[in-house]
Amino acid sequence: MSNVRVTHKPSGITACANTKSQYRNKQLALAVVVSRLQNKNDAQSSKETHKLRKKQIPNIGRGTRVRTYNFIEGRVKDERIQKQMRIQDIMSGQLGLIYEKAK
Repeated sequence: MSNVRVTHKPSGITACANTKSQYRNKQLALAVVVSRLQNKNDAQSSKETHKLRKKQIPNIGRGTRVRTYNFIEGRVKDERIQKQMRIQDIMSGQLGLIYEKAK
């Protein structure tokens, strides 16, 4: 049996196969190297994507809210634009008030 070792020089990834056929060993080792390179590239691209998404999305914690509905005082406060509206208007379906104030 012949043992074949295949090395991808730029990344240093190596693979080895040990069957009766030298040709089959080479094919198996190449397949393993290609698979490892794909895994490495996928991990790197997902890491970069995660970094980009983390920059775009702010830290959303438990205390983060978009709108506060205070039924006792009869008002709605939009936290993003810092505007207050009457709760009767919003609950009756006049959601345009929220979007007009956001512009």
